[in-house]
Amino acid sequence: MSASDHLVVTTKLHIPILPAGRVSRPELLARLRGGAAAKLVLVSATAGAGKTTLLASWHGDAEEPRPFAWLSLDEQDNDSVRFWSCVLAALRTVKPDFGADVEDALRAPGGEPAELAGPLVVNALAALSEPLVLVLDDYHVVDSGEVHRSVAFLLDHLPPTAQVAIATRTDPPFALTRMRARGELVELRAADLRLSEREATACLNDTLGLGLRPDQIERVRARTEGWAAGIQLVGLSLQGREDRDAYLGSFAGDDRQIVDYLGVEVLDTQPPEVRRFLLRTSVLDRLCGELCDAVVDGSDSHAMLARLERANLFLIPLDTRRRWYRYHHLFADLLRRELTLDEAKLVPDLHRRASAWYRAQDFVPEAIRHAIAAGDVADAAELIAANWLRYVNRGELTTVEAWTRALPPGAAEADPRLCLARAWMLLVLGRLEEVEPAVQAAERGILPGPMGDGSRSVESSAAMVRTSARVMLGDVEGATETARLASDLEPDPDAPWRPIVTNALGMTAFWSGRTDDAVKAFEETARSGARVGNHTARIYALGYLAAIAAERGDPGAADRIVAEATTLAERQRLGEHWVTLMAHYAAAQTALARSDTATARAAADRGLELADRGGLRLDSAYGLDLLARVARAGGDEARAQDLRERARRRVAACASPGIMARRVRGPAAPGAQPTAGQELSARELAVLRLLPSDLSLREIGNELYVSLNTVKTHVRNIYAKLRVGTREDAVARAREQGLLRTTLTR
Repeated sequence: MSASDHLVVTTKLHIPILPAGRVSRPELLARLRGGAAAKLVLVSATAGAGKTTLLASWHGDAEEPRPFAWLSLDEQDNDSVRFWSCVLAALRTVKPDFGADVEDALRAPGGEPAELAGPLVVNALAALSEPLVLVLDDYHVVDSGEVHRSVAFLLDHLPPTAQVAIATRTDPPFALTRMRARGELVELRAADLRLSEREATACLNDTLGLGLRPDQIERVRARTEGWAAGIQLVGLSLQGREDRDAYLGSFAGDDRQIVDYLGVEVLDTQPPEVRRFLLRTSVLDRLCGELCDAVVDGSDSHAMLARLERANLFLIPLDTRRRWYRYHHLFADLLRRELTLDEAKLVPDLHRRASAWYRAQDFVPEAIRHAIAAGDVADAAELIAANWLRYVNRGELTTVEAWTRALPPGAAEADPRLCLARAWMLLVLGRLEEVEPAVQAAERGILPGPMGDGSRSVESSAAMVRTSARVMLGDVEGATETARLASDLEPDPDAPWRPIVTNALGMTAFWSGRTDDAVKAFEETARSGARVGNHTARIYALGYLAAIAAERGDPGAADRIVAEATTLAERQRLGEHWVTLMAHYAAAQTALARSDTATARAAADRGLELADRGGLRLDSAYGLDLLARVARAGGDEARAQDLRERARRRVAACASPGIMARRVRGPAAPGAQPTAGQELSARELAVLRLLPSDLSLREIGNELYVSLNTVKTHVRNIYAKLRVGTREDAVARAREQGLLRTTLTR
């Protein structure tokens, strides 16, 4: 995480500082303290109801002994990796070493946080010696199903050492009815948060110093229905008025009128320089003096922010030093509406100034957001092109996808750099069938500027992503061709992408059976990976080198290389990444050589788990074949046969499986063609080889990592080319023509 990202996250972890004249709410605090045994505290009410203030007051209550971990959410937290990273950061404000192993799971491609990080977070919470409260403020900004599922998992398995408190405008999609029936839920809603007569008096007379009569206070409370923000707005509007009774009879009490009418009135009573500052800085989600100076093209904004806080103008400090602030969400919405009415033509320039400041400070997401808001599509594209790789490597794929989705329609598709970024993201997500169309779109586009990601050209990046996709799909022959092209196009040994290229050369050589070439390429990867800081490529290469050493009968060398790879993975928090799988396979082979079948089985199982998570067909087949050898060594012939059969199915799904076709004694090598009719494509051959099994078409799609519709299309083409009408006839005709030599059973 960059220093700028860390700063942004830090402002989200700050528990709001309560003003000295805040309204005390002892009854609500007693309810919160009394619900300590519940898993979830849900404070659900409209904007301005006082949700955040109440939870902050609960934290500050002298009778509440538990520490609070606080996270204020925003739209960027719909990226599940970012969300849980922020949750961890919040929990570490209470326990600095909390969940040291969770980052590995968060950064692991191919898995959901609910499946990987969720159990680790639960275990870490269960291990706490003292209980705590985790507050998720503004949860209504979350619309990611993945985030909701992972939080639901946390709540379902929450240990007694933790309680989750959520402040939101809308109920989250959790099993609230079930939690309510089990006594696991404490709820506070709009009716509970309405200010009583005593509380309204404290707000209007004690905090704002208005000196209102009891009947006037009751009138305000009745008009606003006890809505905290509304009462504060009425109070601000009454300051300096002599005709208070007439004024209190001039407005109705619905939320929209109070905000639109009274809010504007409060604005209009401000000095011109204050009003102008409020409107122009409303384009910002967070405010600090330097940023505001840049946006308003002025100076001394820090003093202005302090002035606004003293005037109770809905400004909330985000750190203890009072450097960073934000406007109350309700007030910010009002300010932005007024800005578009007063100075609509200035709005793009305000965003442009904000983007320039954020860019200079390396606040990448904010710089991109403001560039898009300013209509500076080219600048936004440049920022995305220069930074997508950093965020993808951190696992924040949803964040990058959101950036490209926010561009005008067609903008991302027309920029080869963004098409390639999408191709790499699809690769990491395991959506391999979609990679090639994204690469082809990049090749059709016109490059508007430098690549930004460190690659030399569209052609070299296209060759690299194609190679990676083909290796993952098990197309060794096709991957060998594009790996050589990538090597020709990216020859610089000190270039950041060179380890990717040499790894591709090593993998294609290994799966082709050219072991000496593989060793040479992987050794170069280990060197160049260390030089340019590409730890994932280096770990993967070391794993292959260890596996090769084990296969050559040198367990000592294999164990030494495994130790190097494992240590590096632990240091870089990559223990859950699939790049460690070959190191596990090598460890399994050396254990098998020592006749330690239990250790061998555990290591091979771990490698296979990671291979399946990464969607790596050849690596999965390799692991299944290795497990079959372990089972046979342990005397379990039935399990060995089952594992070998599974390995054969993996190999059958590969267009060109290289050495794995021989290792599992699978079907005929790819390339055999029918003697009648049209030739079958590699994908059609892969489907054909699974037709003799009892797998359904949907299950065949799962084996091949493609959709049911894609399988159906391939089957129709097979029938047409073989001139048959049924699955049974297709199998019979394929056997006649030598396309199938083994009957596969599930």
